[in-house]
Amino acid sequence: MAIKESPGRPAKDSPSRQLLRELSRLSITRQEDWYEQLDRESKERAAIHKNALAIALARHEQVRKDAEAERDQILQLEQERRKAEARLQEERQRQALADLEQAERRLVAERAEAAARAERAATQEREAEEARQRAEKDLRDAEEAKVKKESQEAEIRRKVEAERESREAERKSKEAAIAAIHSDRSTESTILTTVNDHPITSQAPAQSAQRENEHQRYLQIHKTLKEMRAFMLNQAQQNPKLKSRMGDMRREIKKSIGQLREGKGLNSKPNAQQASIQRLLKEAILSFPQPTVSAASFTTNPVQGAQIPALLIYLLNHLSKAVVSQLIREAAVAPKNADPIGTIAVSVFANNDFRANGESLIDILIAKMHVVCPALFGIYGPDNTEQGRTRLGWWREVPGGPWVNDQTHQDRMTGLGAGYAALSLRNFEKSRSTNPYPPYHFWQAVTAILNVPAGHVTETHLVILKALLANSEARFLEFFGEPAEKILRFAIMEYPKRAPKGSVAAVVLSNLGDTLKKDKNLYL
Repeated sequence: MAIKESPGRPAKDSPSRQLLRELSRLSITRQEDWYEQLDRESKERAAIHKNALAIALARHEQVRKDAEAERDQILQLEQERRKAEARLQEERQRQALADLEQAERRLVAERAEAAARAERAATQEREAEEARQRAEKDLRDAEEAKVKKESQEAEIRRKVEAERESREAERKSKEAAIAAIHSDRSTESTILTTVNDHPITSQAPAQSAQRENEHQRYLQIHKTLKEMRAFMLNQAQQNPKLKSRMGDMRREIKKSIGQLREGKGLNSKPNAQQASIQRLLKEAILSFPQPTVSAASFTTNPVQGAQIPALLIYLLNHLSKAVVSQLIREAAVAPKNADPIGTIAVSVFANNDFRANGESLIDILIAKMHVVCPALFGIYGPDNTEQGRTRLGWWREVPGGPWVNDQTHQDRMTGLGAGYAALSLRNFEKSRSTNPYPPYHFWQAVTAILNVPAGHVTETHLVILKALLANSEARFLEFFGEPAEKILRFAIMEYPKRAPKGSVAAVVLSNLGDTLKKDKNLYL
């Protein structure tokens, strides 16, 4: 330990101080030697430890290398094992696939052989059938050629006969109508009796009963048509092709009739509509010949045994419905619009393809006229009762609801009266077809209204009579001559006097005489 000396004053060099310095130096030397020895020992131990760590690291590295080598050997063995298994599995699959392919080849070969045997058998059978059919066809062709030749000859004779019968029918209709004037006492007395202060002779009871029976027969036809509609709807549910086409046909017919109107630029000459409707009806006959129904249920003409396609009746019914609706809609406001509608209706029903045993099915349309306009056919009843209005053809706004108003009813009757004239006053002298509804029906309708018993004449009868005669007088006179002139005179000048008191329709009918005088130069 060093002895500090006071600054500025040297230590006394005493023996003890010298000894102390010597001891201090000796102590320092021995301490330095001790530290040096410690450093040597520490370095030796560090070298030993480092050598030991190096030896341990070398051993550890060797162990790691040995382990990795062992692992690599194990992985190689595992890889070789898996490759061996994969080769074995692949070989098994290849063998199984080969066996399967061989089995399929055998099956294909067996099937091909069976198909070849079946084809040979079918070919032999087909050749035999074709040989039989050729023989039958040759025989049938020979028979058809014979029948065709006979049919052509018969068709020529039929056309000649039809043309002669058409002219004869027109002539007879005029004669029958003229004869009716002289043979029907009730009609004759009605037309020729002076009405001033004397009642007109009413219908004979037998004649009235006959008209009522005829009316009921047409109502029955209309009821049967409703049943036919339900029948066809049921058939359509069982035949999707029929269901789809039947609806399209109905809509096309309704569309064609809806295009018919009189006037400049309108469809007053319905050639396209007529062709379209007739094409649809022919399609119905050719494409859907089954099921069939008895024609006798839909006409008053004698057609016993005649069977016709049910679809044809269904479409003719919808055609008639469309005609009636179009007459009410168009001819009510402008009676001239009835002419193209009547033209197309009569033309369709005159077509020989749509007849039954040569008889027209126009009664389908007339049955609807009996339902919507019974007064056309001499039916009468009080127009202030429910039953009477039903008999006269009044319509309800909705089924079971209130009656339509007076103006709507009179518009309906005007359209239907003008339509009936358009149907029944058609001239077929230049046509090869037979008129399905000759003009004598017009005569019968007019005289039926004129012969309604005294006290039973209603506004309905007067409106219909005016609609029948207006715009139709020229054709009426053309067909019936002088008797028609007498009818016109009586209907316009005398018949209104039988109307109910205060009748507006009677005044309108009376004014028709002035209109004919002014516009047509016709003096009654």
